[in-house]
Amino acid sequence: MAKRPVPLPIPAIDADEAECPKCPPKGAPAWMATFADIATLLMAFFVLILSFAEFNQPRFKMVSGSLREAFGVQREMPVMETPLGTTIISQSFSPSPDPAVIEEITQETTEPEDPQIETGDGGDDGIGSPGDAAQALAEALQDALPEDSLLEATVENGEVTLRFPPDTSPEELSQSMAEAAAALSQAAAETGADPAEIRIAGLAGQMQALAETLGTSDAGAGDTAGQDATGAAERSAALAEAQLRVALRQEVAQGLVTVEQREDRVIVTVGAGGAFPSGDAELTPEAQEIMSRLAFSAMGEASDIVVTGHTDDVPLGAGSAFRDNWGLAAARASSVVRALQGTGLIDPDRMTATSRGESAPIADNATPEGRAQNRRIEIEIVY
Repeated sequence: MAKRPVPLPIPAIDADEAECPKCPPKGAPAWMATFADIATLLMAFFVLILSFAEFNQPRFKMVSGSLREAFGVQREMPVMETPLGTTIISQSFSPSPDPAVIEEITQETTEPEDPQIETGDGGDDGIGSPGDAAQALAEALQDALPEDSLLEATVENGEVTLRFPPDTSPEELSQSMAEAAAALSQAAAETGADPAEIRIAGLAGQMQALAETLGTSDAGAGDTAGQDATGAAERSAALAEAQLRVALRQEVAQGLVTVEQREDRVIVTVGAGGAFPSGDAELTPEAQEIMSRLAFSAMGEASDIVVTGHTDDVPLGAGSAFRDNWGLAAARASSVVRALQGTGLIDPDRMTATSRGESAPIADNATPEGRAQNRRIEIEIVY
C-alpha cells in the first residue's frame, strides 16, 4: 500500500502594512485666497463710488419731511441741516412680561389744530357749559381793554361780541381798532380761545361812514391840497393798520404776521417759514388765506403795493431750483404778487415785486432765531 504524501508546509505571507493617509497641505486653499481678494477689491470699489457720489440734500429733506408728516412725526428741519444719526433700538426695553415702572419714551408731535376752548356737556351744576366759557372770554376781553375805551365786550346769543360805538371820528375809530387788536391778542393768550370766533359788530357802518367822509374832504380840497393829501394819506394808513390788525388778529397773536405804520404807508411782514415750504417759492394754503384777507381789508383804490422778498445768508443747496438767495427771494415776492392779483381786487399796474436777497437783514444771521427773522416777505402799502 502506497504511503500518502505528506503535505509540505506553506510559508505564511505577512500582510502589507496599510499606508497612512496623506495630510492636507497647510494653509487655505488657493480658491479661498482669490475669492477674498476679489471681495475686498469689490468692497473698496463701492466705497470709492459712494465717496464720489453727490446727494440732493433739499430733495432728500422734502421726501423725509413728507414721510414724517405721513407717520405723524412733525419736526421742522432746515434745508442745510446736517443729517443726524438715529437708532430704532428701544431705549426702555425690559425683559419682564409686566410693564416696568420706567419713563415712557414718546414721539414729539405738535397739535394739528389750533387750541380750542374745552367745554363740557353742561350738567345740572352748569360747570363747563358753553355760556360760562363765552362769559369768561368776554370778561377777559373787557379786562384787556383800557378803562377809557369806547369798545364793549358782551355775550349775545352765546357768542362773544366786540361792539364798536356809533358816530365816532376817524381818529377815535383808528384808536379803537388798535385797542381791539391788542385786546384780542391778550384775551386769546389768557384763555386759549380762537380770536376768529369773536364777533366784531358795528365796524362795517363806521368804515362806510369814514370812506364817505374821506371822499368829501378830498372833493372839497382847495389851495391846501398838498397838506390835506398828506393828512388824508396818514389817516388812511392809520385806519388800514388798525383794520389789518383786526383782520389778521389770529396770525398776529401767533407771531406769524406783524403790521406796522410808517407815516403814509403800512408794512405787513410775513415770515417765510410759515408762508413757504423750505427752499420753495410756492405759497402754503395758510399764506394764501392771509393774502386774501389782506387784499379784502386794506387795499384801497389809491394805494400802491410793493412786495419785497428777503432771505438769510445761508447758501442754497446744490439741488436747489434757484441760483442763489436773490433768485429765491424774487420768486417768493412774485408768488405773493400773483396771489394778490388772483383776488381780483387789485390792479396789476399798482403792484411791484422786488428782491433784496440777503442784503437787508433785521437780525443777526449767526443764530437760528436771527436767520428765521431775516427770512421774510414785506408787503408795503403806500397811500
